[in-house]
Amino acid sequence: MRLRPIGELTEKISTWNPERSDSVDDFTYIDLSSIDQLNKKIANPQLVSSKSAPSRARQLVRGGDILVSTVRPNLNGVAAVPSALDGATASTGFTVLRSTEELESAYLYHWVRSPLFISEMTRQATGQSYPAVSDRIVKGSLIPTPSVSEQRRIARVLDTVDALRARRREALSLLDDLAQSIFLEMFGDPARNPNEWPMRKIADLISSASYGTSEKASEAGDIPVLRMGNITASGQIDLGDLKFMDRARVPEKHLVRRGDILFNRTNSAELVGKSAIYRGSGELAYAGYLVRVRMNEANDPEYLAAFLNARYTKRVLRGMCKSIVGMANINARELQDIDIAEPPLDLQIEFAKRIWAIESLRGVHWRHLAELDALFVSLQSRAFRGELWQGSAMSVA
Repeated sequence: MRLRPIGELTEKISTWNPERSDSVDDFTYIDLSSIDQLNKKIANPQLVSSKSAPSRARQLVRGGDILVSTVRPNLNGVAAVPSALDGATASTGFTVLRSTEELESAYLYHWVRSPLFISEMTRQATGQSYPAVSDRIVKGSLIPTPSVSEQRRIARVLDTVDALRARRREALSLLDDLAQSIFLEMFGDPARNPNEWPMRKIADLISSASYGTSEKASEAGDIPVLRMGNITASGQIDLGDLKFMDRARVPEKHLVRRGDILFNRTNSAELVGKSAIYRGSGELAYAGYLVRVRMNEANDPEYLAAFLNARYTKRVLRGMCKSIVGMANINARELQDIDIAEPPLDLQIEFAKRIWAIESLRGVHWRHLAELDALFVSLQSRAFRGELWQGSAMSVA
């Protein structure tokens, strides 16, 4: 398959300076932070006054343009501009790619998401603390160019599988919402304690709250170490990026067992206080930026984990954290001092059963999503080598 520089197949775009415009009061601005990096979409465009426009607000975009973040290319901040954002202004932190008739926009969108493109941009990035590429590097990179009809066929196949992946992710997000809905249904809003249960401190519901190990973890070792990045904002434990230690170096106090809650005590102000319950059976250690909370026998950990992930509690945590050198912190003593209602144990156990049913369903969705992710990567690879067989994607659809 012929390889051509992207710049040969894209058009020059128009730019403007909002501060010098007398005819426009406000405009829609697409910043680097507007990109949803997981779903590769523009999720948060901003309405900005022309008089206070950011200095990077310069590039006029159209529906169908492809935005490629030039900053930290390993994170692959890319998105297609939807028709609803036709005429918006994009940051100069993006390379804006507008296809000519020789290049299908949807095909280009999938190419700039591919591991081949990401790897090439990451290889060419310069700057240790703020790695970036230039427009010249992006446009000078090579793209496989089959016929336009073949480009459309490839884009359709990848779109089909990508849509299935998006639906699985949406289903997982709905399960997060369902868990919180069940919590509110059974226990009421924790801000009001409508059932007038006894008010306690978290310290009264637990047997211990311990800091994790300060020992350095590495790629080698026989026991995984949970770090703050392994706790998701939605309250799950993500085992996808682990470091390890030798088991002999890990004392009992730094081990996690089923039912323990991990609380992220140090992070950015938005993420400090992330919490998740460990429902597995394998042996894990946990790092020093986490607090391991272990329940007493009179209370169920699923109740406390859901309480810590409730919107009310997240507001409480944001209000109490202290910032030190750009990082927010909530120590174990402060965590234990938070007020919490104590429902009857039998109600907590009933709640736990319902949560376990949700987690069982979540496992099914995660397995299916993993299969679709693997299929998508395989199809990408084959498509850009000119070896795509459309039926393999259609059978999944």
